[in-house]
Order: sequence, then structure tokens, then C-alpha cells
Amino acid sequence: MLKKLIGKLFGFEAEIEQLQDQISQLSMDPVFGMWTRSAFLQFSQVMPRSLRVVVFLDLDNLHKLNDQHGYEEVNRRIRAIFSIPFRRSDLIARWFSGDEIVILFDADEEFARRKVDQLEEAAKQQGMSFHFQLGIWDVGKDPVEKVVDELAEKVLELKAWEKQQPR
Repeated sequence: MLKKLIGKLFGFEAEIEQLQDQISQLSMDPVFGMWTRSAFLQFSQVMPRSLRVVVFLDLDNLHKLNDQHGYEEVNRRIRAIFSIPFRRSDLIARWFSGDEIVILFDADEEFARRKVDQLEEAAKQQGMSFHFQLGIWDVGKDPVEKVVDELAEKVLELKAWEKQQPR
């Protein structure tokens, strides 16, 4: 209350509101309708200590699909895939590039696996697919980036192994 009064007295209130709007806009990725990597990392720093399920998901053939269908159509499909209901406490964010997405579940592993199954079905309906790895993050013990990096490495290994398999 005191901050608001001081803001009004010195004319900072409108500027503060504008900066809060900018922060909110920078935290959300408007293309996919999910959090940005930096917002995800900020949220993960203030989480209470517990075990959380993390999923690293890598969309398959995104560049090829963009070439075939156009960026807007592929973006629409990705938004459709991730429109399945999640808990408000689950965090979904783009990671480095457009084809890497991280989900932090505020639930047990069984719930997370069911959600990934739903995502796979939604992706199939949109003519898309993905590879993923699921892991456990002990909040407060290791940084979430370490867990995500390990999961990303496993996804890359899986994709490389699949490429070597005879068709």
C-alpha cells in the first residue's frame, strides 16, 4: 500500500505497471502459448523442496514440417498438442529452440506418464511426433538445468540409436 502511495505521489505508478506488463510479456512465449526458458528457470528457483518430475521433449522433424506446411500451421499444431489440460502448478516451457520443450510436473511419475501419453495422442492427431525422456528433480539439491541437460542427452542418444537401426 505504501509503495502504491509513493508511486502515485512521484508519478511512477504508470511506469511500474508498464514494466510489469513487459515482464509478463517476456515471460510468455506467444508463438506456443507457454513459458519461456528464463521464466521457467525463475519459477524453478523459488520452488519448495520436494521431488518433481521433469520431462524433456524434442519434437520430431520440426524444420521439415515448417517447410511443408508453413510456420503458422506448425505453431498452431504445437499449441493444439499442448492444449490438453494440465494442473496449474505444472510448468511448460520452450527450452532452447522451437523443438525442445520442458515440462515440470507437480505430481508423481504415473501422472506425468499419463500426460505424456495424452501429448503423444494429441501429436499424432496433428500429424506430429516427439521423443522424450522423463526424470526426477530433487528441488534444492541440483539445479534443474543439470537434470534437463541429462534428459536432453538421453533423447539425443535415443534418436541417434534409432537412426542406426535398419528399416
